[in-house]
Amino acid sequence: MTPPPARIRLVVSGCCGRMGSLIAEEAAKDSAHFDLAGALEHPGHPQVGKPYPAKPGLKVSDDLPGLLQQADLLMEFTTPEATLEHAGICAEAQVAMIIGTTGLSPEQTDRLFRETDKKIPIFISPNMSIGIFILRKMIGHVSEELRKLSVPIQEMKLSEAHHAKKKDRPSGTAKQLAKEIGEATGRVIPENQISVRRDEEFDVAGVHTVTFELGAEKLLLTHEATDRRLFAQGALWVARHFRQVCTEPKVYGMDDFMAQVPR
Repeated sequence: MTPPPARIRLVVSGCCGRMGSLIAEEAAKDSAHFDLAGALEHPGHPQVGKPYPAKPGLKVSDDLPGLLQQADLLMEFTTPEATLEHAGICAEAQVAMIIGTTGLSPEQTDRLFRETDKKIPIFISPNMSIGIFILRKMIGHVSEELRKLSVPIQEMKLSEAHHAKKKDRPSGTAKQLAKEIGEATGRVIPENQISVRRDEEFDVAGVHTVTFELGAEKLLLTHEATDRRLFAQGALWVARHFRQVCTEPKVYGMDDFMAQVPR
């Protein structure tokens, strides 16, 4: 009988943050696939050295090199600066990463790729939602159908809405959708023309809408995330398949992953 695959020893970076804590909670529930091996916070964080709620006996640490000695994978949803620092440490330790950090500048992204190139597998996506992946594909499909029917697109619009604590404006997902729109339709939507809403009263995890203006009618494609937990679940879905798909030391995105993941 073939033995079951070994559990993935997971370290969660930014473990006390909104996303980090959700990822840790969801990983702790899935003990068949994951062993929560480490909880990382930045030096000086008030929880460093204290017990971590998601796993009895585990303490919050600020020692990433030490944690990586017992890890297969680092889950990184933090800041661009921390992500770059951690990528270098992971490359040295030969530990793979899943990165959901948003707000990376083109220069920071280039540096990230340089520091990890041909050293470790990295999966990076500004949005871990399966629904957003499908929305991106729908943009191309709708554009192609309009071309076939000779229906001119008069204008393309893109909007996003998040809670006021969302730091990047526009969101990484909106930037990704803008890129998809440009590739599918040839229409460039500059960042300053993306409609951005930040509202303390906004009580959902995020809304992104792509609008095709077709003269007397409009076609809207909308994704609404009603619970931030779905992003944690999406990241762990990637982690469960990581060993099967991310076999080479290079950077993977959602498109690469979806093309190879077992169906």
